[in-house]
Amino acid sequence: MINKIAIASDHAGFELKQLLIESLSSDLVIEDLGTDSMEPCDFPDYATKVSDFVLDNKGTRGVLICGTGVGMSIAANKIKGIRASNVTNIKTAIQSVEHNDVNVLCLGSENLDIEAAKEITESFLNSSFLNEERYINRINKLS
Repeated sequence: MINKIAIASDHAGFELKQLLIESLSSDLVIEDLGTDSMEPCDFPDYATKVSDFVLDNKGTRGVLICGTGVGMSIAANKIKGIRASNVTNIKTAIQSVEHNDVNVLCLGSENLDIEAAKEITESFLNSSFLNEERYINRINKLS
């Protein structure tokens, strides 16, 4: 299980980010990298902050939230070493880690309520890469 994450959102994801931080386990260390309000801002800036944190802190993962999760996913996947997935259900959260070694979870505040976001995030954090040859080969092809 991962015990430290970085989390950030743009203005569209701010409310869900705040609720998610409040609802996650107290055993989890959470680095809140912004935004700090619903004032309009640019999602790529926050995707970069979380991605850099994940790359600089081995054994951590990231969570990014925008309106749909799409913009954050696109922005994070531009950064070498990041594998981000826009997730809307628990099965995809688990499989994205087990098969693709995803290190950044992207969520859409317009697609999920707090309960679903919490369950998806917990599933993402409690999953581990299967480290089987077929998955390793596929990930290597992405590089």
